[in-house]
Amino acid sequence: MVQVCKRAHPSQVLLRKGLPTVPDEVSPQLLGLRGVAARAADPSDHSSLLAALDVVLKAALARFDDSRYSRSARALFGLPPGEAGTTLTARREAAARACGNEVHHFRKRVEPRLIERLAWMLQRDAEQFRGTRALAPRLAPAEGQSRLPNDVFAWELTEHEEHLSRVWAAVYALRAELLTMDRMASMEEGFQAITRQAVTAAWRYGLLRSEAERYREVYPPGSFGALGELSVDDIVDLAGWTPPMRDEQLSLLVLAAAENPDRDGFTSSLRAEVELGEAWSQPWLDRRTKNEEGHDTDN
Repeated sequence: MVQVCKRAHPSQVLLRKGLPTVPDEVSPQLLGLRGVAARAADPSDHSSLLAALDVVLKAALARFDDSRYSRSARALFGLPPGEAGTTLTARREAAARACGNEVHHFRKRVEPRLIERLAWMLQRDAEQFRGTRALAPRLAPAEGQSRLPNDVFAWELTEHEEHLSRVWAAVYALRAELLTMDRMASMEEGFQAITRQAVTAAWRYGLLRSEAERYREVYPPGSFGALGELSVDDIVDLAGWTPPMRDEQLSLLVLAAAENPDRDGFTSSLRAEVELGEAWSQPWLDRRTKNEEGHDTDN
């Protein structure tokens, strides 16, 4: 795993210019990562792969999983508290300051560990895409109004695309709310704000699960369809991590969302389900509490 990135950065080549990446400074191994190709608008285009690599690197650095050195890792590549376009020496100085180290010690002892950790995170990201059996359809600008022929096959194909679009719309709608939850927990938002956002995410979860169940009823695994063998659970998992729910809790969420496509109606129908609400929101509230407890040590 680490060996892959060592081949990609035999002399820490990517660090020479930092971010944004420079074409001559990027190895083919990095551009060939599954997570990069999956995010590229056109995987056959080199500039598209470079843009996707920037996205992957920024995302990994934003979520760098060693809180003591997360700011240093970002500074090293020219992200705040560092500065893009500066020399590697300047970026090393900013990275050393961010963790309170002397520059020489940082370069010799800390920097190699940060590069190795980033390599592991990139490889883990790629492995996540290895098991993904479905990607959202790529879109292109319409050249004009679509006109279907008076043909059963064209109707069936369009109807499937309609169902598929609704599923992916629901996937991304839930993903947006889950990302908001993560950001709010990290920013230590108040209890009430996170709880309100948790209700919105639960509503989107119910809508997605309901939509995925409808899709699978019409297009079961192995039939005509673009989601392969993915189960309803697999489809929902594409949106991101959600708290584990008991079967009866899942049924309540799906039923409430199916009967109440608006958030207010969904909220009213589940107002008495206190245990369900706590099970859904508690993981983010717990994370917020841990952030508060570790705030002084992280800085």
